[in-house]
Amino acid sequence: MKGGEQTVAKKDLIPVRTKEEAKTRGRNGGIKSGEVRRQKKSMREMAKAIMEASVSKQMDSVRDTLSRMGIEENDMTYQAAVVVRLIQKAMVDGDTGAVRVLGELTGELNRLGYMEYDESNVIDIQYPTILIPENGRDAPKPNMLEPQAGPQTMFMASSADIVIYGGAAGGGKTYALLLEALRHKDVKNFGSVIFRKNHTQITAEGGLWDSSIKIFSQVPDAQQRKSPKLHWRFGSGAKLTFAHLDKEEDLQAWQGTEIAYLGFDELTHFSKHQFLYMLSRNRSTCGIKPYVRATCNPDSDKWVAQFISWWIDQDTGYPIKERSGIIRYMYVLNDVIYWGGSPEELANELNINPNECKSVTFIASRLEDNKILMQSDPSYLSNLKAMTEVDMERLLYGNWKIKSQAGRFFKRVQIPIDGYLEMIPDDVVYWCRAWDLAATSEDENGNADYTAGVLIGKRKNGRYIVADVINKQIKAGEVESLILMTAISDRKKYGQSYKVRLPQDPGAAGKIVAKQYVNSLAGFNVKAEPISGSKELRATPFAAQWQNGFIDVLVADWNEMYFNQLESFPESKNDDMVDASSDAFNELTNNSFDIDSLL
Repeated sequence: MKGGEQTVAKKDLIPVRTKEEAKTRGRNGGIKSGEVRRQKKSMREMAKAIMEASVSKQMDSVRDTLSRMGIEENDMTYQAAVVVRLIQKAMVDGDTGAVRVLGELTGELNRLGYMEYDESNVIDIQYPTILIPENGRDAPKPNMLEPQAGPQTMFMASSADIVIYGGAAGGGKTYALLLEALRHKDVKNFGSVIFRKNHTQITAEGGLWDSSIKIFSQVPDAQQRKSPKLHWRFGSGAKLTFAHLDKEEDLQAWQGTEIAYLGFDELTHFSKHQFLYMLSRNRSTCGIKPYVRATCNPDSDKWVAQFISWWIDQDTGYPIKERSGIIRYMYVLNDVIYWGGSPEELANELNINPNECKSVTFIASRLEDNKILMQSDPSYLSNLKAMTEVDMERLLYGNWKIKSQAGRFFKRVQIPIDGYLEMIPDDVVYWCRAWDLAATSEDENGNADYTAGVLIGKRKNGRYIVADVINKQIKAGEVESLILMTAISDRKKYGQSYKVRLPQDPGAAGKIVAKQYVNSLAGFNVKAEPISGSKELRATPFAAQWQNGFIDVLVADWNEMYFNQLESFPESKNDDMVDASSDAFNELTNNSFDIDSLL
């Protein structure tokens, strides 16, 4: 050794040049190896000899211990002393390592290989499973399927028969709903079903089925099946099915079914009747007490808002933190839901069996509770903040009372000061004028209905400009001529990067009228699009850009008329210009907006 490092002899670096030299070196190496093996063998033999030797008479304390254990004089060997010491550590100190060694020595516990043993004499040592819940302070454990600390854990730990989880977007609701299905996967004949409103919400990109694959692909005995419905089957025979309840008549398909775990993803999408009917299918003979779990986002106009009203501050619309997770009890009688603080309270009030009451709780969650999502997709928060005031209050802050009211979609003060332009900017790359056509020739007062056409341009800097608004009371027969003359004028002013967007009413008649308008605009880039979704939903993308200051407006005579209608939306009688603006903006962004894609 030199300087703490092993030196290499120069002769060991000389290359082998002949076969004879190689044989000589190999022979010398074999001799060295044999010497090492003999040394090891002699050490084993020495250790064995010592263990078999009698304990020295000078070791009085050891011999006394062996004597107290009933060891005869002739059997007082060092080996016996070691075994006795192991027994003392196992029995007195509770040393599990000593227990394991004794088990190996006696053949009852063998980790080195197979040994024959009498199974009737085997002692089964069971150690407790260490299960410490996540506290939210530490980094998530890798390769673990578990809820996050906070509301997600509260949701999965609740003992209530019915738990409703949510109150804002991004709280990890769907993940918890799916993870709950693994709780009883090893129970034979355990059946569970998670419902969405329609089939598309299950199969769409990033939907319920895709989310389930991310989780259950990590479960060894989980097998995905696609017939007769999308479902997962586990080794025990337990099953999780995905289904939809779109219409009330869809309930008939579930007559006679037995569902131990009943799940609703986005409960506000289902009617009260659908929910209460499926409660009658929430039953089980597999040994697991049936239960219901549901997720939701706030919607003040849905029955769920009243159902969970005890957990919500009725003045502010926000969940009451102190009540989140507290259990109450309900009983349904003649389609009326009665509530009480205990089953006994309801039993006394309604003269019923307290065992027939259902325990219910609501657990509120918000985006900040989902730390994994916040870390993996920091932009999700900015997506929510870019929404309209109403949707941001609902989906970001969990407000159950806010509604679409006048001024909540559009306010003229939201246009920046430098957003009022005196002339058309030269950086517009694409134009679209969308029309909202008069529904009838006359309104209830005998006046001609309004036809509106709004021209919006998309600029290179990412902003949009509302450049022209037409809103006229004309007879239906004059509308076609107005649209054609406007298209000719627009293209002359703004060039070929111009498109006309027309609405197509539902049904065959709507298709015929739309085709007639398209034919009259031969030579123009024109599109007739079927109307779908509520007016509020269609206006949401345009309103989000408006509220965040990305819309410019050309100063013109129509400004006051236009602002008045937008600010009174959606409560105003007329919304023609709002609809036309929404369609023009959506066409420019090629955006079929869907709030569900953000949830």
